[in-house]
Amino acid sequence: MRPAFCLLLLITFAAAAERVAPAPVVGIERILTPAGPGSSGASLATAPDGTVWLTWLEPVASPTGATALRCSTFDAIAKKWRPATTIAQGANWFVNWADFPALTVGENGAAVAVWYANNPPPRSGAATADSHDHHGPGYRAFINHTSDGGRTWTTGVPLTRESESVEFVSLATLADGRVLATWLDGRSRRAGKPQQLYARVIGASGADMLVDASVCDCCQTALTPFPDGTALLAYRGRGDQEVRDIRVTRFRGNRWDEPRPLNQDDWRINGCPVNGPQLASDGGRVAVAWFTAADNDPRVLASYSPDAGARFLMPLRLDHTKPSGRVDTLLLRDGAMLVTWLAADGEFWLGRVSPEFTTDDPVLLAKAAADRAGGFPRTALLQDYRGGRTAAQFIAAFTTGGKTTSVDTVLVTVPEGELLATGSNCDCAPTPEQLQGFSMRGTFIAANPPAGTVQVKHYELPGIFAAGTREFKVAPATLSTFAPDRQFFGRIEKREGAWWLYDLRFIATPKP
Repeated sequence: MRPAFCLLLLITFAAAAERVAPAPVVGIERILTPAGPGSSGASLATAPDGTVWLTWLEPVASPTGATALRCSTFDAIAKKWRPATTIAQGANWFVNWADFPALTVGENGAAVAVWYANNPPPRSGAATADSHDHHGPGYRAFINHTSDGGRTWTTGVPLTRESESVEFVSLATLADGRVLATWLDGRSRRAGKPQQLYARVIGASGADMLVDASVCDCCQTALTPFPDGTALLAYRGRGDQEVRDIRVTRFRGNRWDEPRPLNQDDWRINGCPVNGPQLASDGGRVAVAWFTAADNDPRVLASYSPDAGARFLMPLRLDHTKPSGRVDTLLLRDGAMLVTWLAADGEFWLGRVSPEFTTDDPVLLAKAAADRAGGFPRTALLQDYRGGRTAAQFIAAFTTGGKTTSVDTVLVTVPEGELLATGSNCDCAPTPEQLQGFSMRGTFIAANPPAGTVQVKHYELPGIFAAGTREFKVAPATLSTFAPDRQFFGRIEKREGAWWLYDLRFIATPKP
């Protein structure tokens, strides 16, 4: 055989081997939960220190048929849930497949939980008008809080005393430690008006804030906070001709922006689809996922905003079989989005949107309970992508079983580094340093060597800082490069409560 032909065969075999190289595999590991038989309504939250909290509802054996709201935290080293504790329990709670308890976790073991209780039935012989919403006498939300990591909880109190119809509450801990709550409110329904959207900062004086006067009756709301103290809210609106598309609005201290459509789906439906959007953010970057069946085409959509929700990219479609929606989403540090949803047959799917905003083939995670019993699966990031060939991990919680349901969880490992390398023509996955913090352009104004800080004039970083002048901590080597009016590109990162400036690239000053 001639050498040239041998070389050609080697090249051919190498190319074929490259073509059939196995694709990166998503790891799925079931993690047993401490939830008992009949449990449902699982929700997840991540604390600032990365601890993942799981909450769920569980029946309590009692003559009154009580229900308990229970919680557990995840031991990431042992890969198991810690023993459960009880947040609250009581009789006559509202237990529902779509509107279930949740919590938000702040610093130093602080957390606020929310759950629901039925209102008393109408008086005997009362007029139908006394039933003020679509749930008959309706139900209200109650909250309590812990300051010791969930070991003890305060007595529950109503989220608001202005309304007896409070549903689909979202909670978010703001950058200053305050807790923001938003909800669907039926206080105007006795007058024949649509469901409304209200909000308040828990513990603040003053009246509830009206956010939107016409919203879909029973779709989940979603909140995500930003480092600058603001927060983005997404929900399903209700417009003319029963258009029920997703809307967004921004909370800024004590006021709300004018709500606006996220995307013109033009879904016209004379009824509530019980399918709200979900948000995730990293700095001022935002991921959003939602369900629509506009044009009789059920589909799961995802979009991305680089500027705290001011603009969103044209959405991508993720589903490949008939979906029922019930979405959730996560945003990785490299810009990849992870979106989950349920198919009509109860299959629980994961889709990934790459940092280049392209889609991968969906991955089947598990089989949830059929129909409504499957609830709304929830996800929480356990380990972000850290550069190179590292992986990301998240926890997914969902409901399984038939007549007797139970809360189940899986630990999902996404080989993000391998996926980045496979989807690229170069070995150019970001380094750990490139994934830290947020990029910024600024100009040196002044230096304070004893304090180890510099004063910088900078452009707006949406969701992080408004344009202005701010002081940053810097390393001694950075102080040595200081010169007034020197312009730079750099990165900022919050470390132990202080913002640091690092990784500077100086901009050449044009010659006169």
